[in-house]
Amino acid sequence: MCRGPSRVGEVFRSRLTVGLAALVIFAFTSSTLQAQPEPTVRHIVITLNKSRVVSFAMPFKTASVASTEIADVTPLTDHSLYIQGKGIGTTSISVFNQNMQLVELLDLEVAIDTQTLQGRIRGETRSNSIRVLSDNGAVVLAGVAPNAPIADRAVTIAQNAGVTVINQMTVAPTQQVMLKVRFLEASRTAERDLGINWFGTNASGTRGFSTGLGTPTIGPTPTITSSTTGGTTTTTATANNTGGISIIKSAGALVGSTGIPFATVLANLAHDSVNLDVMISALENKNLVRTLAEPDLVTVSGEKATFLAGGEFPVPQVAATTTGQGVTPTFQFEQFGVGLDFVPTVLDRGVISLRLAPSVSELDFANAVTISGTTIPGLTVRKAATTIELRDGQSFAIAGMYQSRNARNLDQVPWLGSVPVLGALFRSSAFQNAETDLVILVTVHLVQPATPMDHLATPLDKSLPSNDADFFINGQEEVPKRYSDYVTSGGNVNGPYGYILPIEQGSNQPVYKNGAPK
Repeated sequence: MCRGPSRVGEVFRSRLTVGLAALVIFAFTSSTLQAQPEPTVRHIVITLNKSRVVSFAMPFKTASVASTEIADVTPLTDHSLYIQGKGIGTTSISVFNQNMQLVELLDLEVAIDTQTLQGRIRGETRSNSIRVLSDNGAVVLAGVAPNAPIADRAVTIAQNAGVTVINQMTVAPTQQVMLKVRFLEASRTAERDLGINWFGTNASGTRGFSTGLGTPTIGPTPTITSSTTGGTTTTTATANNTGGISIIKSAGALVGSTGIPFATVLANLAHDSVNLDVMISALENKNLVRTLAEPDLVTVSGEKATFLAGGEFPVPQVAATTTGQGVTPTFQFEQFGVGLDFVPTVLDRGVISLRLAPSVSELDFANAVTISGTTIPGLTVRKAATTIELRDGQSFAIAGMYQSRNARNLDQVPWLGSVPVLGALFRSSAFQNAETDLVILVTVHLVQPATPMDHLATPLDKSLPSNDADFFINGQEEVPKRYSDYVTSGGNVNGPYGYILPIEQGSNQPVYKNGAPK
């Protein structure tokens, strides 16, 4: 009976001891957890393949890096850490104290060397407006590029560094280029002719001779008559002897189809038993032809522009289809006139690269071809194709051609024309000289569109077609536009017009109220 209370007391004491122990452990653990400090977080950026030493205010025991492929960590002292960047990316470094408590967390970013890359881009593009940034392992190109070629070059340089490139650059406003082309061609020709022609016949005109270009009619000229008797027609030729050839006939024989000479001397040396005529012709001809064409064309940098002032002519082609009635003809139109194709590209520092192909062509009927009754003219073409670089306002002669042709013709009577001195009486001489000089000049300008306040001039701004009175009475095909302005819009008068303005009595000034007539 006495053992029961004693056993209960032992059990109570043991349970009390366990509870007190658990309470002590819980209190100790709680105090330990409350005493551990919160770790601080620092963001650190290190350039790829470079190192950095990071210092700490409190001593630490060890440090651990999450990704060894991005960075290596080596403790130097208990207050400093040596970090080396190995790969582009982000990772974290955990730093523990003597009690293996996390005291600091380093947010590490290994990025490309943006300063070196930006220096390389500036050196090769010579542009200071492009910025190089780093964002989560990628290179960001920002800023304003002067033109598209420089922007493309900057992206290429960054991609050659082996990194991901994000292009956030903007290109400066598109530049427009105006090209002025001048075609200058001068054609000069000179010709001199000197000839002596002889014509002679006997008194009856049955025998004769001639030298030179003409061939006179020698012998009697027959007169042809016809008569009809009983349904039968009889033709009779009667000789009509003119007694030789006259001076006028000699001139016509000489000239033929070549045209009348500019200077001609005709003489009849004998008119008795022998008719002897002589003709001396002299001609000097000079021609000067100047061709000038100045096409102007504007286009955006990098875009092709085409200009043509001329026309097209049809050229028959091989038939493509046939019908029951025959072959259906087809035609292809060929262009001629003043043409211009060019592609401008605005480079750095105002340099403009031009790829241009100007041409001037005209129809040449002297070399035409006739096929099945259709005449196809030839083309006389002067053209060039080249690439040059100019600055704003500069000019260049891209093509030039000088051509000279000399021709000397001598027609003479055999043997007699070769006799010294006297041989000049039996020959005709001609000298021809032709010169052609062609030059193509180009001038380039950077242009901007006109503002809304600018008024662009046209060739019709200063004149208007005349009315019946001006044309029939005054003989004017056009009248100054100012004359019409006074009638229709008030001319040079400044202020409201288009309606009658009341004039105040005793004054020659209109009366206004709130900016308008009363």
